[in-house]
Amino acid sequence: MVLLDADTAGCVLTWLNNGGTLDPERTRILRCRIEDLDRVIPEITESAGIRYFQRLRQLALLVSATLPGAT
Repeated sequence: MVLLDADTAGCVLTWLNNGGTLDPERTRILRCRIEDLDRVIPEITESAGIRYFQRLRQLALLVSATLPGAT
């Protein structure tokens, strides 16, 4: 969970620092982390953890939607 959090936050921070762009590798990583979040969120039992990772997922989705190849 720590790496999932760090990878996602790192991609978002890079996106912010680069004026709303990500290189292809970070784009791939961010999209993979969204898939990972989709798998792990239902397994979280603590309400604070659920809320945190749902917000992280939403943030990642918003960034991903701005990137090339977004659907």
